[in-house]
Amino acid sequence: MWSCIQGNFGLNSTFCQDDPCQRVGLVLSIASTAYLVVGFPLGLILNGLILVVNLRHKLSILMPDVYFTNMALAGFILNLVAFLQLLGPDHLLWPVWTFGRELCMASFILFNTAALVSTYSVTLLSLDCSIERVLPHTYMLSAYNTRHVCSFVWGGAALASFSSLLFYVCSKISEELDDCSQLQTKELGDAIMVFTGLLAPTAGVSYALWLILCPRKGGPYGLAESSWLDPCIRGLLLATVSAHFALWLPYYLTLLVSTAHFVTRSEGDRHFPKLLHFLRGASELLAYLSSCTLPVIYKHLQKSFDSRLRLVIQGLRCGHLGRHCEGQQQQQHVATISRADLAPEHISISAR
Repeated sequence: MWSCIQGNFGLNSTFCQDDPCQRVGLVLSIASTAYLVVGFPLGLILNGLILVVNLRHKLSILMPDVYFTNMALAGFILNLVAFLQLLGPDHLLWPVWTFGRELCMASFILFNTAALVSTYSVTLLSLDCSIERVLPHTYMLSAYNTRHVCSFVWGGAALASFSSLLFYVCSKISEELDDCSQLQTKELGDAIMVFTGLLAPTAGVSYALWLILCPRKGGPYGLAESSWLDPCIRGLLLATVSAHFALWLPYYLTLLVSTAHFVTRSEGDRHFPKLLHFLRGASELLAYLSSCTLPVIYKHLQKSFDSRLRLVIQGLRCGHLGRHCEGQQQQQHVATISRADLAPEHISISAR
């Protein structure tokens, strides 16, 4: 719940003084505290591990690892935004701190940007796996090309979040320009986020999963059973897509309901905006859970990550022992990479 965007409907506002509102606020406060105790440190540690390990071995990671590194960076940003927001007056009856409008707007823009980056990383991972299914070992799926794609994802997500910045600018100069105050940028921004964050990615992921799970043997590419994706990669993809959209779907649905309510609202309807405000707060908690759920899925289902993690830990230990450990570390690194290259899941994905 962003009070700088949605208005003064927070737990500590004058609109939330009745008993039902306070009871709902207490439940939301408990849920927010539980996430800060369990989900926040877990997501911070796992996302940090993925960033450190994969960037340390950026020359040997493959296409799925690049996308999960991108998702880990987005999840790390979501963790920081969650820590700032969930301790504020919008989620706690007894807030630890309050922040100004500028910081609230900056956090809101970072939230939207990280959400879109995570969503489109999952979508592009699905599409690339479907390309690998149709055209095995194509050069388009190299980790080098994927890194450039991820940089464009961040740029596109920043542009899609521009509506939030437009709302902030209009709110500052609304007293000087009457036309700017009439721009319904909040509702327009919600509609843009629903389209870019839910409808378009859902269409892309659905088409990709259809190509992967329902192949046509008599198609133009002459697909055979041997061109199936490895079960480990397919399981990682399905688990990631299911978890991500299950956790983000309630948030985008509340945005859709909010936009529809603005179009069809009546002047006497005063209770529904408060209910919608609390539903949006609960859906944001589910969205924050994705920042710790996706790293857990990646760590347990991507077998090569544990090997790279052990190499990083061993490298830290060797740093204290001197140079006599370097030869042994290089030999184990070559052996680990060789085993990873011989693994079936990497044979099907490691296109260069």
